[in-house]
Amino acid sequence: MTLCGKRCHSIPICVKICCELCSCIPGPVILPELGDSLGRYTQKALARRGVEVRLNTRVKSMTENSVFLVDGVAIPSGTLVWTAGTAPNSLILSLPCGKERGRIRVNEFLRVPDWPDVWAVGDCAFVPDIRNQGKPHPPTAQHAIREGKVVAQNIAAVLLGRRLKAFSFRTIGLLASIGRRTGVARIFGFNFSGFLAWWMWRTVYLSKLPGLDKKIRVAFDWTLDLLFPKDVCAVYDLDHSRDFDKDNIQLGAVEASEACALVERV
Repeated sequence: MTLCGKRCHSIPICVKICCELCSCIPGPVILPELGDSLGRYTQKALARRGVEVRLNTRVKSMTENSVFLVDGVAIPSGTLVWTAGTAPNSLILSLPCGKERGRIRVNEFLRVPDWPDVWAVGDCAFVPDIRNQGKPHPPTAQHAIREGKVVAQNIAAVLLGRRLKAFSFRTIGLLASIGRRTGVARIFGFNFSGFLAWWMWRTVYLSKLPGLDKKIRVAFDWTLDLLFPKDVCAVYDLDHSRDFDKDNIQLGAVEASEACALVERV
């Protein structure tokens, strides 16, 4: 199995399987957003689990059973997981407006300078950080949610003839789960790792769930996960792969219909 992309650290290696794992990272460190220290911690944690990490490399091409890197190395692979991060919608490229790094350039009010009646937020917008001149706000969820609120306020302000509000937000923190109840986090400039960071990551996601009933259901399920091993529903012989072709699907449907008829007679 080959994992490609800067975000493949977020795939939890939570099952023991008979295979080799290779992770390809385009930069010099894993998780550059969290700093070198947590990046090295993540790399060591993956290495202890037998994951080969290749830094400063990219995937050039791939076939049915191999992955080819830009340095000419070929990695045999039966499964390829691609986690290359986010990218603006292809529609953005066709718009005749100013862009930066493929995203729509907006001012501090999240307004498109070329089109005063158009606003842009989230992954499609290059939002300037007024605290750090020349640098944009990262396209993360915590920024996008707050950008949406500011846009709504500014649109209402335009309609009512009021003063616009400039968008400014300092990142609260970044968290990532690296599997096996282990995580890394940077909160207000402080680094956390291990079980505590993993617990913080889960707590944040739990707080974001809509509705009290969903929070209780998920919290209960996660609590059981701490006490019991993984729930494995079915294990097949890895030496004999099953072919899910059309004939097998039709055969399964016939068997299911016969079983239903038998139940009705009983």
